[in-house]
Amino acid sequence: MKKGIVLVGTMLTLLIVSCGGKKTTENASENASESAAVTKFTIDTMASSLKWKGSKSEEDFHIGSLKFKSGTLSAQGQSNVSGEFVVNMNSIRVEDKELPADKKEMLKGHLADKDYFDVSKFPEVVVKVSGYKDGKLATTISLLGKEMKQDIPVTLTNDGKKATIAGTFDIDFKSLNIEGLKVNEKKPEETIKSVISFDLNLVLNNK
Repeated sequence: MKKGIVLVGTMLTLLIVSCGGKKTTENASENASESAAVTKFTIDTMASSLKWKGSKSEEDFHIGSLKFKSGTLSAQGQSNVSGEFVVNMNSIRVEDKELPADKKEMLKGHLADKDYFDVSKFPEVVVKVSGYKDGKLATTISLLGKEMKQDIPVTLTNDGKKATIAGTFDIDFKSLNIEGLKVNEKKPEETIKSVISFDLNLVLNNK
């Protein structure tokens, strides 16, 4: 009987110590992240890229790219990040291999006009970053005088000297009520999807 009581007591002690140790480890990890020094990064605009793909269907689509005008990121550990990136909408390019140069320029002008991204009035898109959790970057996108909140799936790396943010994702612009992305009721097969695909590769340096 005494041996049984001693055995139960020992098991309870081990359980308490084990749980306490786990909690201490978790707290230590959280505290380490919170106490980490804040590192500030500046975008390398030449090394960074943003590619896009817009389509009517799987077979009928166009591809291109945009350039960043500026960007900064502050990081404290892996999850506590914030920053702001500015996309230069005048840099929009159409890069379909099969299209001749004049057709590319025509499509570029089409995307830049008021039925789409109205670049003359809104030459920049501002993307504000407010955190990184579960592999997603919390962003607020300011476009055409409106705001969209989007959690973007990306991989973020940070070694203190260099940071990268990379990933492929879709953004649905339907809520912005863009004229060129509305459903063409007379010719639904000609409707351009409001969901645009992106391939992001951000390179940032600690200067």
